[in-house]
Amino acid sequence: MSDLISRFSTGDRRALAEILTLVENGDAPSLPVAKSTGKTHVVGITGSGGAGKSTLVGQLLNLLRTKGIKVAVLACDPQSPVTGGALLGDRIRVHFDPADEGVYFRSLSTRGAQGGISAAVGPALDWLKAFGFDVVIVETVGVGQDQVAIRPLVDTLVMLVTPHSGDEVQWEKAGLIEVADLIVVNKSDLPGADRVRQQLMSALTLTAGRTIPVLNVTASSGTGVSELWDAIQSKATK
Repeated sequence: MSDLISRFSTGDRRALAEILTLVENGDAPSLPVAKSTGKTHVVGITGSGGAGKSTLVGQLLNLLRTKGIKVAVLACDPQSPVTGGALLGDRIRVHFDPADEGVYFRSLSTRGAQGGISAAVGPALDWLKAFGFDVVIVETVGVGQDQVAIRPLVDTLVMLVTPHSGDEVQWEKAGLIEVADLIVVNKSDLPGADRVRQQLMSALTLTAGRTIPVLNVTASSGTGVSELWDAIQSKATK
């Protein structure tokens, strides 16, 4: 174990991977250094299944790398109730250069944990911060209105919806939109996007009690992703 910690402390990515496996199994060692003092910005990406979370994560990752920002991604996948396994399919949908030392991508099975994230996310974040990443993106599984476990773990929470996400009644009873820092209408090139945006803004006026920006993005083409990152940075500085 001391050799593993030593390798981690020198920036060995394989050691980081081994430690995160120990974290998932509940056998992680103690951090060798003090926890991050806030230099790492943790961004949560959440929303229902099919909202385009993985596509948006890929676009954000590539945008940040063009700016020289070191990025780690923790992508949570649901555990099968039948086999106990997880597809970990985000690796297929998120495209990045595997040889890029400024990117680290890790899939985590929820292993039955509730709330759309793996129970290992919290301790894994501590190790990623200690490793020196500038930004860590946490992607949840497709979540429902009351699954807000990611909120205390991230600095900025981005919720994705689509033009087919629901109606006014759903927004008025939704819990997730009340704790998000930013709401993104993805696939905003489709019919109904402006209607959903207006519904959300009206619902937020009634339920959230605070100003939550609602942005339009088309993740498949990258439209609006740069503006989204600017909004994330703006939230981080407040």
